[in-house]
Amino acid sequence: MMFIFRHKASIASVVVIVLVVAWAVYASQENAPDNKFWTEAAPSGMAEVALGNLAMEKAQGDNVKQFADHMVKDHSSANDELKSIASSKNVTLPADVSPKQKATYDRISRLSGTDFDREYMKTMVKDHEAAVKLFDKESKNTSDSDGMAFAAKTLPTLQSHLQSARSINDGMKQSSKTSKNNGSEAPGNSNSNMK
Repeated sequence: MMFIFRHKASIASVVVIVLVVAWAVYASQENAPDNKFWTEAAPSGMAEVALGNLAMEKAQGDNVKQFADHMVKDHSSANDELKSIASSKNVTLPADVSPKQKATYDRISRLSGTDFDREYMKTMVKDHEAAVKLFDKESKNTSDSDGMAFAAKTLPTLQSHLQSARSINDGMKQSSKTSKNNGSEAPGNSNSNMK
């Protein structure tokens, strides 16, 4: 009889230990950072700042320069906040942009005039579509409450950037079509520089 009692007590102890460990694992994961979000959001923000600074130097159109200025200010602020949150969660963020983002920067930096403006704005549309998708997903589907709150707070700004980028990009496309339909080539598309 004593053996059965000890055996039941041992099983009960094991069950209690398993439950405590399972609860501890669950509790630690409840607010665990979504590494994919953090490792994509950080370099994306850094890329927007770098491209914005480049555009403030090289852009021809005032609307493109103004857009770039907003990118630098808004993404610098968001980057600082992201770094602060990551630090408080002991999350190590990438120190630099991705190789793909670096290649995009290098490609765009070789352009000038309206060619630069068009490619920069086209890139801003594409980048902000990806960012809106990433931040929208994080704001709804994560166990990381800090990441969710940051994504939800930042998402409206990214959506506004996307709307502005599309508007400027569409205006540039329309301007280019109008110039071609009038029999003249759009500025910056001259082939006279080709050797």
